Amino acid sequence: MQDFTIFDMVVVGLTVILGLKGLFRGFIKEVLGLVGIIGGIFVASRFSLDVGNMIAPILGLESSATIKLIGFIATLVGFWLIVYIITITLNKITDISGLGAINRIFGFLFGSAKIFLIFSVIVYALYQVQSFKSFIDEKIGTSITFPYLVDVGGYIVKLDTAKISKNIENGVNSVVDKTKESINKSIQDKVSEQIDQTTTNTVNHATKIKEEVAKKIEDKKEKLEQAQEESSKNNKINTEENK
Repeated sequence: MQDFTIFDMVVVGLTVILGLKGLFRGFIKEVLGLVGIIGGIFVASRFSLDVGNMIAPILGLESSATIKLIGFIATLVGFWLIVYIITITLNKITDISGLGAINRIFGFLFGSAKIFLIFSVIVYALYQVQSFKSFIDEKIGTSITFPYLVDVGGYIVKLDTAKISKNIENGVNSVVDKTKESINKSIQDKVSEQIDQTTTNTVNHATKIKEEVAKKIEDKKEKLEQAQEESSKNNKINTEENK
């Protein structure tokens, strides 16, 4: 039979008390704070060498280990700053829109859930040690929260982290590929626009030159005709005078 024991009071009490941090910080800060740390480490570990190679010429770095370390730190800080800016922006939006209370309530729920998950992993890990298992069964085996802690902790520990990491990596690669495609398309559109503009300008310039040449030819033709008429008149006058 399960009873509400001192262990339950401690677990629930600490979960609520530590979860109050989420009430004051809000849901957005709680979630994005976690994303900033975990996501930052993941992204930094993946792109540390690339970023390090970009920074190396500026700082004059030659050691591959130093380049990777500097790249890791720079990527981690950069990712965290981006998340921090997003957090501030979203918090201001929720405050202006009147959703601040909802943000804080969900922040409390998320913060409490995070603490409960931490307790679950700890309890599950201890329960797997034979020297602790009999003691735990005897002392807190009948508590209400204990079975839930073990079940949740077991689920978390047994998660296929390699698969999750692969899914995250695929997601990051997808975003990177889409960004590259977008940049390439933008460059192609810009180049195409520049080519069209240059072609149009060239055609217009050539047309203008053609018109100017045609006008000059026409002017010369008119002058030549006038000269011929003038010469013809002079010849006629001379002929009449000779007669």
